[in-house]
Amino acid sequence: MRGRAVRPVDRAGGGEEAIRLTRCAGTWLADPPDADEQARIAEAVRALNGQRALALELHRDPAALDAYCVELFRDPMFNPLHIGPEIIRRIIDKLGEPPVADESDPTAFSQYLQQAVLLFALPNPRRLLAAQLRRYLPRFTTAGDWKAAVAIDYSAFRTSLGNEVTPFLAQMTLAGLADYYDELPDA
Repeated sequence: MRGRAVRPVDRAGGGEEAIRLTRCAGTWLADPPDADEQARIAEAVRALNGQRALALELHRDPAALDAYCVELFRDPMFNPLHIGPEIIRRIIDKLGEPPVADESDPTAFSQYLQQAVLLFALPNPRRLLAAQLRRYLPRFTTAGDWKAAVAIDYSAFRTSLGNEVTPFLAQMTLAGLADYYDELPDA
């Protein structure tokens, strides 16, 4: 029986696996968080505990919360979390080129995107992406942007523990596809 290949992964975020999975190379997200950053993240999580009323209010309308999350993750500050070209190439090799949306099959692209996410979003990549996303929390709690902080925490939780296509995963994959095609040389 052959042993499985084990890659060292820093579960707090950053590191080689994060660079392979996303476009974080050369950014602050490429390195694992140091003790100070981990303390800031822990403090941000504690501060979020005081926002239970807002969290409950946001969770009353899951569709609106998901829509807010998609809009939030379109912000260029999240560009380093776009799915990287190595993963996008694997997706295209497995599923083919993304379909062009047309009226005859309006859900074709959505189905493609869901399949694409599920190809790479296995438990370890999910946990790593969630850890990378949580690294943004201090920035929002310090600014007092509690709605965004709650949305980030909610998205990180759903991403790390679920097997669903979360708004975060969908947006990062969609943006990764767009980045990939933008970088292709013109034919």
